[in-house]
Amino acid sequence: MRAAEVVIIGGGPAGLIAAAETARLGLDVLLLEEDEIVGRPERCAGLYSIRGLERLGIQLSKKYVQNLVWGGVIHSPSGEAFEVSSPEPVAIVAERESFDRYLAERALKMGVETRLGSRATSCSLGIDSKSCVTRLEGGAEIKSEAAIIAEGSAARLSRRVFKDYYAPFWLPIVQLIVKNHGLDKRAAHVWFKSYLKDFFGYLVPINEELGKLGVAARQDPLRKAQRLIKEEMPGAKILGYSVHSVYRGPPLELGLKGRILLAGDVAGQVKATTGGGIVTGGLCAKAAASHIHKLLREGVDGAYKTATRGLYRELKATYWISRMLSGLSDKNLDDIIRSIRESGFNKSLSFRGDMDFQVTGVLKSLATVQGLRFATSLMRSLI
Repeated sequence: MRAAEVVIIGGGPAGLIAAAETARLGLDVLLLEEDEIVGRPERCAGLYSIRGLERLGIQLSKKYVQNLVWGGVIHSPSGEAFEVSSPEPVAIVAERESFDRYLAERALKMGVETRLGSRATSCSLGIDSKSCVTRLEGGAEIKSEAAIIAEGSAARLSRRVFKDYYAPFWLPIVQLIVKNHGLDKRAAHVWFKSYLKDFFGYLVPINEELGKLGVAARQDPLRKAQRLIKEEMPGAKILGYSVHSVYRGPPLELGLKGRILLAGDVAGQVKATTGGGIVTGGLCAKAAASHIHKLLREGVDGAYKTATRGLYRELKATYWISRMLSGLSDKNLDDIIRSIRESGFNKSLSFRGDMDFQVTGVLKSLATVQGLRFATSLMRSLI
């Protein structure tokens, strides 16, 4: 039986960030990843805010940055649109395998031991309740003082560990690599369509020619993605695609105390509006690492829940906004997007918006002349 102070289960961004932070705090860390290669397959658009990466202490690197993005364009069902832009880059487009490899190299430099091709089948408290036992496929056991489960959307292990685990908020998504998209490489695009009620369509540019186009839907996401391409970028060609899922629910209240914690996508630490969770999940992963350090070194429990309280409020509010947007009619969306453009509210969002703390950014933007003008215009159009 191999022993470690802390076992991290899952070698995605949340697990790698948790591992690096736990090791930085001086604990002995063993990270288990079931796949043989970190970062495969690519399961997200790779659009990360520069501010968010700075919050995580992650430096930008040519090793993984494919493109810089200055803003975005939001399109309504009828073709109304508004643009949010900045005088300097606000986000990067990352090549996901390279990004994960970068995080893995960072964790290794911190002293993390990594074991690839190691699938955990169970994780439980020891008889004394002061230790954990993680069992691997094949029968091997690893004893530790604490564990962080960051296994991602599958949640196979989490469902065994936490009997109340329940997260029916995953939506199938298809992401295509397209060539000749014909759009400005400095802006991401979002389309609301009558046939995309479950989730909007997006195009994240890799460069002037290549882009990542995604559509999430309960039924026929690939067919709907092909329709979106035909309507919005008829000259584009599909080079390949992948299928995965995106989380559209609130954060889970499980795994926030004790010796076995949840972090990242498996804990629903994701922005329900966009499905993005690298930054929010990473911030929670760092909080989980701090919790374990306090628990093992000071005997203090509860630090994880306390540290994430504000972020959880933000994520819960984001979830309710996503539900509201999903229930709007095409006309409502047209009115909102037109009002944003005509009131100049998009300019306020450009300066005060926040890709990761979206609700907070919108509230700050509303407390401006443009924000009041938008609210007034919207109320008139809806009434």
